Amino acid sequence: MREKIVTEADVFDLQIGAEKASMSREAKHFFDITGYLLLDELLTAEQAAEAKDTLATLLHSPSPGIRVDSSAPSQSEILNVLEAGGVFEEAMAHDGILSYLGSLIWGQQFRLIRSRGILVGPGSRPHLNQGGKADPRRYTRYRCAWEGEFRCLMVTCLIALSDASEGKGAFSVLPGSHKSNLPHPYAEVALEDIAPLQEIPLKAGSGVLFAETLSHVVKPPPNEAQTWLEFQYGPSYMVSWPGCEASPELLARNSNHHERRHLLMEPYYHPAGSQKKK
Repeated sequence: MREKIVTEADVFDLQIGAEKASMSREAKHFFDITGYLLLDELLTAEQAAEAKDTLATLLHSPSPGIRVDSSAPSQSEILNVLEAGGVFEEAMAHDGILSYLGSLIWGQQFRLIRSRGILVGPGSRPHLNQGGKADPRRYTRYRCAWEGEFRCLMVTCLIALSDASEGKGAFSVLPGSHKSNLPHPYAEVALEDIAPLQEIPLKAGSGVLFAETLSHVVKPPPNEAQTWLEFQYGPSYMVSWPGCEASPELLARNSNHHERRHLLMEPYYHPAGSQKKK
């Protein structure tokens, strides 16, 4: 008699909560053909102003666990801003974001990978990332099966903390480039000369949720600096960005908030309690 082969399904309860994911057919189609979704009013005007002021303070006096990088011309990155608490903790688990992650990543098995603030000033020289299958970053992969099931390795939510209109430092993308098989030909082309580059105007407090493999860039503003808040999410097994591991203090502050605690879990493949009892 042939010995029975024990499979993963024999050992684990593999229900990942995908049946709870809720995303309209219209939103799925738009995301699949463009690579992004617009999210209005994630933060109130007061919350956006608070976040902007806090980032300005952290830029010069970073809190423990927060790192500042100002090596790029006229641009600064404040990494792991979640450690500052307050509005950042509220924003990372906003219902307007979480409602899509279950459909775009892996059911309920997703976690926060990185949080950061970005300050982009006049004279900065950002570049358009490659995107598509030519993107060398292994964590950007995008997949969508014909049944409409997504498996994005990383999804980014970029929130404007000040109005970013056309011609004034707007977030810009090559729509559909997340599925491109060919490298884009714009590596040496000035941003203003890339004809298909589409600017996405955002009001302070609004955001854009996009597949990280989408070719994108934040254009430099002509006058005043623009401030952005960014959260990046991935499947539950993806490790945190270096320097973005949650501190014991952060975990303790959010221990009674189910959604935040879920996002801050350590990397896992099978959730706690999923092993079947014999």
